[in-house]
Amino acid sequence: MEKDLNISRLCDVYGSLLTEHRREIVRSYYDYDLSLAEIAENFGITRQAALCSIRQAEEKLNGLEEKLGIVDKSDRLVKELNELYGKVVGNSDAQSTIARLMRDFG
Repeated sequence: MEKDLNISRLCDVYGSLLTEHRREIVRSYYDYDLSLAEIAENFGITRQAALCSIRQAEEKLNGLEEKLGIVDKSDRLVKELNELYGKVVGNSDAQSTIARLMRDFG
């Protein structure tokens, strides 16, 4: 199974909408890079159950992003802030404000 590393980012945003159990399985797989066998052992489930849990979480996270678009909006905001930052060279107040916003949303 090839990992979609964007799932980790989606889990950061929407993870609280998953059950704690499913969220921890997804985090184990994507953030801690555990294998399905390791996850199965840690959670007392089969490898197939771990895989099903991950796939169901991926579907839910992708569906939430499709409907709400928070990650996409954040990415666009950071991109626009980067462009704006380049345009306000010499204005340290504006650059500081933009840099802060980029940290907050990036």
